[in-house]
Amino acid sequence: MTTTTSDHLQPNLQPHLQPHAPLQPRRQLDLRHAQPADEAFLKELYAATRDDLRAAAADPAMFSLLVDMQWRAQMAGYRQAFPYADNLIVEAAGVPLGRLLLQHGMQRWRIVDLALLPAARGHGHASTLLRTLQAEAARAGAALALSVRRDNQPALRLYARLGFTVAQAGELDEEMIWMHG
Repeated sequence: MTTTTSDHLQPNLQPHLQPHAPLQPRRQLDLRHAQPADEAFLKELYAATRDDLRAAAADPAMFSLLVDMQWRAQMAGYRQAFPYADNLIVEAAGVPLGRLLLQHGMQRWRIVDLALLPAARGHGHASTLLRTLQAEAARAGAALALSVRRDNQPALRLYARLGFTVAQAGELDEEMIWMHG
């Protein structure tokens, strides 16, 4: 996996992801920082993850309006709650497949958001990304934390398979953690 990094790291944050040679992804993935030109892709990706909104809005125009409002609210919430998070676009052969929003901390890294387009799911991309994050976090002596909706069974199975454990179960989501060693 290769990554593109920038020089505007915040002080006291762990370094950006670095290539990890022992991992052999099924397909070469790249991570790059999101740019303003990625807004349409990010909104499309968000819409692809919101089947609940699609079910609530029978009219395509209403669905589009709901997605736009919810996406803007989510982005504002993430910027406020995770101001130093790296907003990364996941690509294969220059084609955007998804997004990773990652907040680096000294002892804990938070996977704020990991989403892939439906066509990119089931190909091992999320496993590859998570294993790379685990290797990088272990090298930095950090744990990985994330929150996942309880109704997202495929993600829950993936995280459990990769060694994440439930730290706290809420009504709608579960807080999971992975610790190295």
